[in-house]
Order: sequence, then structure tokens, then C-alpha cells
Amino acid sequence: MPVAVEIRILKSAPELREVESLQQLVWGMPDREVVPSHQLLAVVRNGGLVLGAFQQGRLVGFSYAFVGWRGGERVLHSHMTAVLPDLQDHDVGYRLKCAQREWALAQGYGRIVWTFDPLQSRNAYFNLHKLGARAERYLVDYYGRMEDELNRGLPTDRLEVDWWLTGEPVRARLEGRWVPPALEGARPVLEAQGDGPGPVREPAGKLVRLEVPASLAELRQRDPQLPLAWRLATREAFLRCLAAHYAAVDFGRHAGRSFYVLERTR
Repeated sequence: MPVAVEIRILKSAPELREVESLQQLVWGMPDREVVPSHQLLAVVRNGGLVLGAFQQGRLVGFSYAFVGWRGGERVLHSHMTAVLPDLQDHDVGYRLKCAQREWALAQGYGRIVWTFDPLQSRNAYFNLHKLGARAERYLVDYYGRMEDELNRGLPTDRLEVDWWLTGEPVRARLEGRWVPPALEGARPVLEAQGDGPGPVREPAGKLVRLEVPASLAELRQRDPQLPLAWRLATREAFLRCLAAHYAAVDFGRHAGRSFYVLERTR
């Protein structure tokens, strides 16, 4: 259920120091991996954007972005978006991204890009299903070793998404008229066998589906070895699909299971 928050651009050093603390609260980051306030301040004063979400004067979420380039095109790279755990699933992140989109359009951007862990099903649902971003690039061990609570012990593979700000998939979602593709019509390239991943199949047909754990954190508690097995299996599946000209265009849930939907692009 949505909650009332105020979204505004952060420009002062004291506000940006609060962003340091929020990174640690949300991700359990060690000090050495936190983006410091002086770096955030330099970005804001040189064409970047840090948005804050406030509830009764308290910072409860933020989104941090800076200028990037893809193939000679200027894009906005959204590096971090975070919301306090007790306010997740209350549309705070959605409002931050919508405000980021409005700012980017006013600055002449046509696309925002960012990366996320493909095993984090909550993020996949938000990025692909709710926002309408699409993924055509898989980055193997993108950040190298990280020691925060979410990444510890796993290669930091990432999907990089494109959020085409005025494209029909994005506008249809924002306007509430988008109809998702049916999971039943998508051929499986990876499915669970028990708690672990099954064999990777070759992609075929217009739509394919690729399963990931419904909750990586709960899976890790049941069996600390299984997240790595899923990382390696999903890496193989995504690389095969992307090489065969598929793009991840949606993320669905059915009977307690979570699936990417990938569509052949040519």
C-alpha cells in the first residue's frame, strides 16, 4: 500500500551524509564500500542527480545517478536506488524512479541504464514488470568481490537494463494499460529441480522463460551452497539467450515461483 513521502533533489552536504547511513542500513555495507557524501556532492554539482524520499522529515529512500555514455549516446546511469526495509513494497522506490524519469526527460535524456543482480527477484519484478525496463546485456562478475550482506560469497554478475523513457512499454505501464505476456506461452530454458537449478536448455521460439529463486535470502538460509549453483546456472542460461538475440522484457510470478520472460528480438 502506498505511503505519503516527499521526493526532492538532495544538494547539501548534511543531506548527502544521510545517504551514507542509508546505504549501510539497506545493504549492510562495510565502510569501505559506501559511496561517500563528498563524491555524491561532486556528482550533484556536475550534472548528476541524487533524489531523496522523506517521511515526516526523515530520509527513507534515495536514488543516485550520473552521466554515462553508450555507443556515443548520452545516457543517465542510475547507480543506486534504495528504500528502508520497512517501507519497501509501499511505492517509495516507484515514486523515486518516476521522479528520476521526469528529471531526465527535462534534461534531454532518452534512456536511463542501471544494473541489478539477476538473482534478486524483487528487483527483477520492479525493474522489468513494473517499470518496463528491458535487459540485453549480462555482465559477469561486474564488481568483483564485494563484502556486503547481499553479495558476500557470490560472483557479482549483473543484468544491465535500458529504460527507454518515452517507449511504448514504459508509457503503457505508467498509464496502467499494459498487458503482460503469458508465462504459459513461454518455453522453459531453466527451471528449478527441488531447491536447485535444473539443466539449461537451448532457447527456441518467440518467448522463453528462465526461473530464479523466489527469495535468494531464504534459499541461502536453507542451503548456503545453492546460491552459487543458481548463479552459475542462470549465467549460462542468460548468456545463451542473449547470444541467440533474446531480451528480458518481463518478470512474472506463478504458484510461488519466479520467472524471467525473454523475447526474441530478431
